[in-house]
Amino acid sequence: MKFQELSHSLVNDYLKKLDKSLYLLSKEERIQQVQEIKYDIYENVQNKVEDRKIHIDQAVKETINEFLPPEKLAEEIMNVEKPQHEKNFIDKGNTFFQYGLMCAIGSIGGLSIPILKGELNLSLILPFIIALLAGICLLNTKNIQWNNIQLKNLKWVSRIVVAFLAVPLTFFAVRIINDNSINDFSLYYLIGFIVVAIGLYMYLRRLYLKHIA
Repeated sequence: MKFQELSHSLVNDYLKKLDKSLYLLSKEERIQQVQEIKYDIYENVQNKVEDRKIHIDQAVKETINEFLPPEKLAEEIMNVEKPQHEKNFIDKGNTFFQYGLMCAIGSIGGLSIPILKGELNLSLILPFIIALLAGICLLNTKNIQWNNIQLKNLKWVSRIVVAFLAVPLTFFAVRIINDNSINDFSLYYLIGFIVVAIGLYMYLRRLYLKHIA
């Protein structure tokens, strides 16, 4: 019996908990760590079965008990000292991710101001346009080592984009009340704004699906 061919529910459950607990690591790092632990467990199981002639269930239980609980093992793995250049790379990626989200989402409110004003003031919205483009570029950088926390934040923030549509719609309603009529500029700008917001939502959603797969 080759241990590479073994599969046991207790081991699978252990590995699932381990994978879930390694949330700070990127997908590639999690897969690598889980595969290494899986290899060690089944190699240990095979040795017990062959040397002591015991049933595989007993060998699995004994082996699992010899390992740290998955949560504790995950903590040890994530706390392993990394080279300084790698730590700097990860910290830089986290910074890019945070600023990227803030710029992309924070620009939405500012870009909706012309709807309330009823006219276009380029100098007013230019900083928000730059912030939006900068946010998209930052989120696209290869410095970001995507982990579970970042992906959850990205998924949550992408939904906020849809909720933010309430802001320009409110501004449009206020503009109608002030003018006692529909302001053509505000209407056309609102339509364009909604298109941009939907585009941003689709971009964030695609980014999430790309790295969660």
